[in-house]
Amino acid sequence: MHKPALGALCWVILCALSVLVRPNTATAQDSTKTRAVEVAPAAGAQDAAQRVEQAYLVLGRISGAVRRGADTDELAEELPPVEANLKTIRQNLTQYSSVINLKQVRMFEVLLTDMQTQLGTWRTELATKGTRLTRMQRQLDSLTQHGLPAQPDTATALGRTTARLQRKQQRARLLLARNQKTVTQLQTRVSDGYIQSLELQDEAREQSRRFSRRTWEPGNEPLWRASAADAAQQAATGQLVRESYASQRRLLMYYFGQNWYFGVWMAVLGAGFFLWVFRNFRHVNQAAAAPAPDEQPFRYLRPVPIAGTLVVVFSIAPFFDLNPPAAYTDLLELLLLVALSVLLGRCWPRGQFGYWLGIVGLFLGLTFAYATNNPGAGLRWAMLLLNVAAVALGLGFRRRLQQGLLPQAAFVPPVVVLFIVLNALAALCNLTGRLSLAKVFSSTGILGLTQIIALSVFVRLLTEAFHLQMQRSRLAGGAAARFNFRKIEQGLRQVLSVLVCGLWLMTFTANLNIFRPLYRFLDQLLTTPHYLGSIAFSVGNIGLFFAILYISVLLQRYVGHFFGETDDEFTADPDRKGSWLVAIRLVLLAVGFLLATMASGLPLDKITIVVGALGVGVGLGLQNIINNLVSGVILIFERPFQVGDFIEVTGKTGRVKDIGIRASKLISPSGSEIIVPNGDLLSGHVINWTLTNNHIRVELGLKLAPGTDLERAKTIIGEEILHNPNTLHKIAPEILLSGVNGQVYDLKVLFWINNIRQEQVLKSEILAGIYQRFTQEGLNLN
Repeated sequence: MHKPALGALCWVILCALSVLVRPNTATAQDSTKTRAVEVAPAAGAQDAAQRVEQAYLVLGRISGAVRRGADTDELAEELPPVEANLKTIRQNLTQYSSVINLKQVRMFEVLLTDMQTQLGTWRTELATKGTRLTRMQRQLDSLTQHGLPAQPDTATALGRTTARLQRKQQRARLLLARNQKTVTQLQTRVSDGYIQSLELQDEAREQSRRFSRRTWEPGNEPLWRASAADAAQQAATGQLVRESYASQRRLLMYYFGQNWYFGVWMAVLGAGFFLWVFRNFRHVNQAAAAPAPDEQPFRYLRPVPIAGTLVVVFSIAPFFDLNPPAAYTDLLELLLLVALSVLLGRCWPRGQFGYWLGIVGLFLGLTFAYATNNPGAGLRWAMLLLNVAAVALGLGFRRRLQQGLLPQAAFVPPVVVLFIVLNALAALCNLTGRLSLAKVFSSTGILGLTQIIALSVFVRLLTEAFHLQMQRSRLAGGAAARFNFRKIEQGLRQVLSVLVCGLWLMTFTANLNIFRPLYRFLDQLLTTPHYLGSIAFSVGNIGLFFAILYISVLLQRYVGHFFGETDDEFTADPDRKGSWLVAIRLVLLAVGFLLATMASGLPLDKITIVVGALGVGVGLGLQNIINNLVSGVILIFERPFQVGDFIEVTGKTGRVKDIGIRASKLISPSGSEIIVPNGDLLSGHVINWTLTNNHIRVELGLKLAPGTDLERAKTIIGEEILHNPNTLHKIAPEILLSGVNGQVYDLKVLFWINNIRQEQVLKSEILAGIYQRFTQEGLNLN
């Protein structure tokens, strides 16, 4: 074939192939496009389902948080009483300002402070809830902005799910808006109440200052020029007083509702004191060695101490709150008078109890007489007679105290003198027209007297209760109680007396309206920081440091009495106590020092420097004291002897009475007390006759007359020794011939007894028995 024909044939074949290949390529492209179109709708549906599921989870969290975060039902219930109380206080400070007194204004100040604190707490809570609701609103809005279609296709399952989600979102939005509205309204009401409380506090403080100024000014005519009160004016004033007191009852109920735990604490305290005394009395009376009831040094305490418990509770109840309403303190004072009257009626003689009834009558009379704001001439003369009667009663009561007919604590007579002086001043102020000052002096005098008598009875009840506890501890082992109660009572009463005098001074100065200035002065004096180089300290911290140390020293001194320790040196069978009592005393001192150091506020690094400086002083001049202290600690753990052991050291013999921190005490056989430093006990030679037992070998010297049968004499002596129950029978007595002087035999008799403390008594008994047997047998001693 020619070349041109061959080229044409190749061209034809290539064209045919191109035609065949071109449709297949188009088909492949169409297939790819079809698959892409099918996959795209499937991927979009999957993403939408994931977004709906995520929205459901977020919306569920938001709905639950909205319900929990806006729970304002309790606040909405507690807010209306506060608003009503604010309205009542405003009415009293404005409409009834002419009939209220200083005590009522002070009650308003106390309640306003409590309500302001409560409103401030609510403001913080509502602000936190509002912030939380705002954050939830932003989260809810983000669901609409990102991903959820506005008109879902309800023909598909995904569209129906989306529609339900939108309905749930709408309900959550409505609930959130409702909660935001509620929180906003409550915030408005709480803020308004908070502002009202601030305004009313300013008004109450201003009226308090006004009352204080008027107290010292003559606001009435002198008594000899006083006129009778206008009947119409008295009726109007009485109506205002009744309305004021009716509104204040709601305030008092609010105070009780806010401080309900005071009642719980008083109930717990009373139940604890009652059960403590009741159980101790029962255990003491059931003991075989219990003292007779008429021998007990109990004046006010009884086996069923109902009245005593009430006196204890009502005596300390006013100090649960240092700023209580006046009506609350008056109620407690009345209950205390009733309990005291019951208790003193059983414990005081009839003549002396009459003085107490007179004091109660004066309390009631003066309280009601001075309750009127603008008394007429007749009532003022009655007040004057009551003050004169109070002076006369105080003089008679003081005379009884001086004669010892009314045994009271040492802090009672000065208060009786104050009572007389204050009532005399009240009468003088009434005469000169200073009626407000007369009220202050009169109420302060009668309240101070009744409170100090109640506190003296309170101190006596506590000391008797502690004495009863010590009796029970001592009688637990069946031993007779031989406490030196006077010594114990002296230390305990000193502490309690200081405490109750401080509490009484607080109430006394509060009644005189000088407590707050004194408190501010003392607060500034005690808390103002002072600097010594780089060390900051305050007077209050230093005083607290020494007070805690003093209390810890008192506790370690008297702690032994609560574990049966007595001051009787002549008990027939003294107990052998371990060194744990000394360890307790050391722990009390160490804990007291640690607490005192923490209370002082001094930094520990500075204290370390001070201790290091003291170490130098110890090394130079206090070696013996530190030696004795360290020796006392070593004696505790090494225990070479215990309390009750019979020891001999440096030529001194006696029974160990006490192992102290610096020195120990021995009781010699003659009854004298020997104080031995612990350093000497640790470094010297100590002979302990009773370390493992109380046995001791006794030596008895006898001389037989001439012609005595030696063997028969030995037999009789051995029988007499073994016949005594206090000798050890498992060790046979040794009867030795120590010498022969002509026809006289010198015998040395050695035997063991089971109690070293009865050595001389047993020697006397055995010698008397031998002499009696020798006489019966016809033998003679030389």
